[in-house]
Amino acid sequence: MQHEYHYGPGSLSYWDKGAGEITLLFIHGFGEDHLVWKSQIEFLSKFYRVIAPNLPGVHCAPLPIHHSEPPSIRHYVEVMHELMHHLNIDQYYVMGHSMGGYIGLAFADYYVNHVMGLGLIHSTTYADSDAKKESRMKVAEFLKEWGTEKYLQTATANLFSNRFKKENPDAIQQVIESAADISKEAMIQFVMAMRNRPAHTHLLTQKRIPIWMIVGEEDIAVPIEDSLAQTQLLPAQNVIVLKEVGHMGMLEASDEVNQSIHRFIQNAIS
Repeated sequence: MQHEYHYGPGSLSYWDKGAGEITLLFIHGFGEDHLVWKSQIEFLSKFYRVIAPNLPGVHCAPLPIHHSEPPSIRHYVEVMHELMHHLNIDQYYVMGHSMGGYIGLAFADYYVNHVMGLGLIHSTTYADSDAKKESRMKVAEFLKEWGTEKYLQTATANLFSNRFKKENPDAIQQVIESAADISKEAMIQFVMAMRNRPAHTHLLTQKRIPIWMIVGEEDIAVPIEDSLAQTQLLPAQNVIVLKEVGHMGMLEASDEVNQSIHRFIQNAIS
């Protein structure tokens, strides 16, 4: 069921479905909304309580960040933390896709008494390289000139594997249309927050909480070489590599992702 949560000047919507002692918080990525998690919400809410919010700026007002303050991933962490506090949920597992994984990493690193485990779904613990930072600036410039819908029409299909692109053009168009009304101001905030983020690779070797990674073999947004280097720091059972899948395994390989997350959580609580 969808609800509204008021933060600052805006009001974001979130899914709250399922019940039980264990709660999963799903955080979507850049140029998306919480509908990318539809399959995961439907399946996992049979076993857990699932919270899947839109990030601030998605179908609502951008974050009220003062012009003298650079956008930060921590800005989004604080809103997600406040949402869970509002719901009286003290401990939970976080699943983050791409930018949502960056938010999850900062969340787990700061709110150590609340995050019980973290799933990085097509995400990375590395900070942006100099080349990636330059690429982010070009994205911000494109958004400023052309807007969100034009950017998504240009970039979204590249996130999927070649096979999925050929077989499921309607699904890709649905992702574009779901996020097309995000303001360019909010999108640029996301871009700059990603560009400014630090590395969190140290979390892969800590023993406090489990970290899981779901990797796409054909992911061009998070290169497979970088992903595999990071997975070497994790127990083998905490890693899934999806064959013939790009950056969007939640849609490209829904059943496998659903079962993997369920297995991760069951292993964590057993």
